[in-house]
Amino acid sequence: MLPRAALPPAEYFLSGLLVAALAALVIAKRPTPYLFAAVGTLVPLVCLDQTRLQPWVYQYLMLLIVLTLTDWQTGGVRASGHARCLSQLIMAALYFWSGVQKLNITFAREVLPNVLAPLQGVPGATHVPRAALGVALAEALIGCGLLFRRTRGLCVWLAVAMHGLVLGLLVSRDYNSVVWAWNAALAFMVVVLFRRSEASPWRRFVKRGAGDGRARLAQVLAVASALLPALSFWGWWDMNLSGALYSGNTAVAVVRVDRQVYEKLPEMAKRQAFTTRSGELMLPLLEWSMAELNVPPYPEARVYRQVAREVCKLAESESRSS
Repeated sequence: MLPRAALPPAEYFLSGLLVAALAALVIAKRPTPYLFAAVGTLVPLVCLDQTRLQPWVYQYLMLLIVLTLTDWQTGGVRASGHARCLSQLIMAALYFWSGVQKLNITFAREVLPNVLAPLQGVPGATHVPRAALGVALAEALIGCGLLFRRTRGLCVWLAVAMHGLVLGLLVSRDYNSVVWAWNAALAFMVVVLFRRSEASPWRRFVKRGAGDGRARLAQVLAVASALLPALSFWGWWDMNLSGALYSGNTAVAVVRVDRQVYEKLPEMAKRQAFTTRSGELMLPLLEWSMAELNVPPYPEARVYRQVAREVCKLAESESRSS
């Protein structure tokens, strides 16, 4: 998060290619080359800066990979059905794990009341945070219900209503505008993928001969993305890849700085720093990232340690100059 004078030329080049590839996908009659281009540019961009791997970027990347590997447009009805099946699994898993991640006390006491702050004037709204368990379970059950034909229709509209409510609450507070488009996109995708779908996703998994090696690789990746979030509860899988955004279940960090280092911090970071009762200066990384980038930091200890190292370099430069 420490600002650089300029992005490396390679990142500008890759970003331009990504934008061009995504734009071409909208109008191209044969989108497969542009799907490869989009995936091939997004992956190195994420590798160059892990903060870019926000939950929505990860979801879009997985869906793009599925579409690329299954050759959904030129492979006929079977390929397009397989691509839809895998995309459904990715979407349903996102809802399920997002709900499971919210089964914690921080979500009930801090995150949900903060989201519902605009409703505090509505009669009965003060009791809503007490239903945090129900909110979390409802989201998880939406994910499960999307996989069953009998409950799919209801869950589609429950998901749309949920995103509409969340989007309205965020817009009313002008808060975290970067996820506004994601909520709208999720509502759109859940309707497109599930509303007129009759088949259950897992039925295609038990059928042999689902396709060539690329299609089977897409199936493995989709299943892995649906199952691996379970490892996040033991710290073996990243939270941003596990539906944990705004769950209250992610790590946060602060860096203690002295006055000399504080003076060398970027102006935006200085505004987020606070002083404890004992007089120590603290720099909260979540608030700094939101103010600087409008996205939360990548919530993993290794990332926080790297940011702390960068801040420590300011102290080292101070000692060398003196």
